[in-house]
Amino acid sequence: MRRSPEGYSPAAMNIPGSELLTSVFGYWPTFHDAEVVRLELVRVEPYGAGPDLLADVHAFEITNEVDAKGHFVLRHDVLVSFRFRGVDQLRLEDWNNQNAIFGLGIEDIRSRQLDVLKFEVRFDGSFGVQARFLCRSVEIESVKPFGPQDQRAAP
Repeated sequence: MRRSPEGYSPAAMNIPGSELLTSVFGYWPTFHDAEVVRLELVRVEPYGAGPDLLADVHAFEITNEVDAKGHFVLRHDVLVSFRFRGVDQLRLEDWNNQNAIFGLGIEDIRSRQLDVLKFEVRFDGSFGVQARFLCRSVEIESVKPFGPQDQRAAP
């Protein structure tokens, strides 16, 4: 995963729980080559608030080091659990058993509208899932270690 270029998802830096992620990486990552391992839509009350979308994303940083098998060494291998509240206008395509993404974008859209929807979220698909939606709020619920043994037992 690469460092975020200047201006990439600046809204994400202000979401609750962002410090859980930046304390691991030292910066907000782009989620390039990350894999979405779980998406769950949850109906919540009050109904008018819209559903929540829960997403678990396997994120990591690729180093320049190569291991004995010739693979690049990863560090900061974690599972990031997001909660997107009040989801609206969800477009979800191509979910399968491997869902690698080019990146995850979270944009603050409050200045563009006078609505309760505050963020536009994009899972830019590379192989598998692609998603785009608006939501009322975003938070990171947890960031946990996620090595090869954890990937076999992903949620």
